[in-house]
Order: sequence, then structure tokens, then C-alpha cells
Amino acid sequence: MSPYVAGPVGPADSADSTDSTTPADSNGPSEPARATASAQTLDASRTWSSTSGRSEEDPAAGEQGADHPSDLDPTEEEPQGLTLARIESMLTGPMEYNVQLTEDREHPCLLGTWDSFPFVIEIPEGHDGWLLVSGDWEEAAPASQRDEIAASVNDWNRDKFFPTVGVIDTPIGPLVRATYLTDLSAGVTDAQLRLHLDTALSACTQALSLVGPLLPEI
Repeated sequence: MSPYVAGPVGPADSADSTDSTTPADSNGPSEPARATASAQTLDASRTWSSTSGRSEEDPAAGEQGADHPSDLDPTEEEPQGLTLARIESMLTGPMEYNVQLTEDREHPCLLGTWDSFPFVIEIPEGHDGWLLVSGDWEEAAPASQRDEIAASVNDWNRDKFFPTVGVIDTPIGPLVRATYLTDLSAGVTDAQLRLHLDTALSACTQALSLVGPLLPEI
């Protein structure tokens, strides 16, 4: 059974069912990968963007009375199976990010840093075709702020469709983790993969930036 996913849930399902006031260590990558990710200083600051299709010439376009299906889009891609190599190629190629391939307990994953937050990008073990993107706070908060942080996390999960946010209890204090999980086992095109990665990274960095202790106004 995978330590990353407790069942076949996507971002929409998990956002409503998360009990964010309890530790969420089982919802993300193992702590050795987290410790490695936190040490990364990879430069991955870019604006979010989406890809466009590749135009190809239709050989029959100039023929008079050519009999060909009008509903075929020459730029349409065939969906392909999701692999970590495809994810790495998309991130380091068209998206121009820096990531590091590493293995934690023989489970490969990609480590990177976005807006100073350490991220792990992977295909959860035992769930081929699923995309899991998760990021943590750079540093733990004081233990005295846990209740306020948990209240902020609950507000986020109640109001937002994704990503799912949880509190991770560590020996030095609570951390906030944002997780984007989606099932792409039916296959995904390059354009769709880029859109999912763009969405996951931008949404998770936004959540990690906005969620925090709810302190009373002075």
C-alpha cells in the first residue's frame, strides 16, 4: 500500500475531507525526501504560463472538393502514459525549471524550490499514472502557533477547491503542506501535463504564502 495516497482521491475529493488539525504525514512524501528538498537552492522562479499546440500543414487544405473529416484537428496530440521522465522533461525543457532527480527508499521523485518553498513532484508508489505535487513551508512555526495555523488551514480547505492543505507536526514545530493530487492514468498530452504542473505549482505556492497563524489585530 502506498504511503502517499490513502485511496483513489483527487484534489476535489481530498479538499473537503481533510482533517487538517491532525498530522498529515501519510499524505505526502517521506521525511527523508522532505529533508533533501528543504536543502535545495534550485533557482525555479518564473512566471506561470501554458503551452500552445503545434500547427501542422494539412496537405488536403488546398484541394478543391477534398473529401476528408472536418472534425480532425491536425494539432491534436495523442495522450500518453504519465512517467517521471516525462514530468522531468517538461519541467526542465519547455517550462525551463531546475529540478533534481533523487530516490527515497528506491522511490524516485523530483525535488525543486519554488518561491523559497521546497517541493516534491512524483508518481505515488503503487498508483501509476497519478501526479502528486506537494510543497512545504521553508521553516517550522513555533509550537504555540499550531492552533492558529490549524484554523487558517481549515479556512483554506473550506473555501478553496484545491490544493489540499494540512498541518505537519515536526519535532521543531508545525509545518504547513500543500498537496495537489490528480489521476492521469488514462493518459495525458504534453499540453495537458504542462497545464497540470502550472496549476499545481502556482496553487500550492499561493496556499503556502497565504496560510498562516490567525493573530488578533492590534
